[in-house]
Amino acid sequence: MIAAVAAEAIRIYREIDFVTQARRLGDHLHGALADALGDHPLVGEARGRGFIAGVQIVEDRAPVASSRPS
Repeated sequence: MIAAVAAEAIRIYREIDFVTQARRLGDHLHGALADALGDHPLVGEARGRGFIAGVQIVEDRAPVASSRPS
């Protein structure tokens, strides 16, 4: 039963071309987030991909050394 439900969900995702929709609407989502939060004093960064988004909340927007590897 569970496999049948999963198979039907995958069929529907393919039918509506979910991946393309997520890309297109995701671009809109991230643009809207950038417009709405880009100058906010407590937002360091807003980023993501598709329908996944994250907003970094900071005390001070002053640049700090990145902890990301180069």
